[in-house]
Amino acid sequence: MRVVVTGVGVVSAIGSGAQFGHALERGTAGIGELTTFDPGDTLSVLAAEIPQFVIEEYLESAKTYLDRASGFLLAAGALALRDAAFAVASPAPGPEGFQGEPGLSFGTAYGCLETMGTFWGGVLEKGPRLASSLLFTHSYANTPVSLAAIEFRFTGPHHCFCSGAASAGYALANAALQLQMGRAPAVLAGGGEALSPYLYAAYAAAGALSPGAGGTEGLRPFAATRNGTVLGEGAGALLLETEAAARARGAQPQALLLGHGCSALPGADGARAAMAQALAAAGQEPGTVDAVFASASGLPEGDAWEATALESLFGGRRVPVVALKAAVGETLGAGGALAAAAAVHALRTGTLPGVPGTEAPEFPLHLVGAPETAAVRQVLVNAFDAAAGCVSLLFGAA
Repeated sequence: MRVVVTGVGVVSAIGSGAQFGHALERGTAGIGELTTFDPGDTLSVLAAEIPQFVIEEYLESAKTYLDRASGFLLAAGALALRDAAFAVASPAPGPEGFQGEPGLSFGTAYGCLETMGTFWGGVLEKGPRLASSLLFTHSYANTPVSLAAIEFRFTGPHHCFCSGAASAGYALANAALQLQMGRAPAVLAGGGEALSPYLYAAYAAAGALSPGAGGTEGLRPFAATRNGTVLGEGAGALLLETEAAARARGAQPQALLLGHGCSALPGADGARAAMAQALAAAGQEPGTVDAVFASASGLPEGDAWEATALESLFGGRRVPVVALKAAVGETLGAGGALAAAAAVHALRTGTLPGVPGTEAPEFPLHLVGAPETAAVRQVLVNAFDAAAGCVSLLFGAA
């Protein structure tokens, strides 16, 4: 059973909706000085943020309150459904009503972290009985996917994955499985993450952020001078359908999700295993891959083992590698979804996106620094996390 992509929706620091694709083709950078909140006493003030996000631009229904992470995911989902011209029929009555209904599968590393912090602050100040019950209901990691199920009336399988930077990869792989097992005709899948003072402070305290101000430093994937990551925010959503379901409603596939692989092995072994499994699941060989959208985030160790895995898998062949996080930042739970959206755009247009600011890699890689026109038929998308495993997805041209 073939899985097809019929709609794509993106909210990111380089653009939302159709602007995302235009930004990829122009090589737009989204990293700059943090303005949404005060970073406090940290060495870094860099971020890839979305400073003027208004949820009413994406949804028809009014909202009394939304965490930023929920808003991003709802906006991306709405854009994807609009792109796919997908409308949900009224659910079937009776106990069989949940069979054959569209589902959701989303990933996030931390979910509604800002609301959680605000709610907990209220508990400390007023006590649990007087703390805001509204904030409490909006503070969970799975709040965004639950709100999406309500907003879009998707009553089928409903999953949330919290696996760091691999979250969206797991969510997309799970969506394909739900379709292949016949549990849903369509699944809205992807991931989202929002910047917050709590997230920023945690990464700063861990020494994981690249220092700098005003662009003097930044996220430099695979470069010998890489010294940390730059946090970003946003969301990506893909509407996945069985080929039969898409054909039945007259939808035009934008790309195919040919295979996926997951591995819990540490380091380069896990990265290589995930990519090899994705190829094997699709009955393909490394030689059929035209490009790789890497998970590289500028962290010295993580970039090194992904580069080692790529060299091991492809041997002496230098397949083009797109390090998208140099443009959109380390968006954690959204990273795999944004890369998947960019991969679909590349498959549709035959243009690999340029990522500004990339330096000559420390490793023997063909790192794409400016837009490249190429025959793009198959693309690997990686979503790796040192603590949560590796996921690789193989997309093909429709």
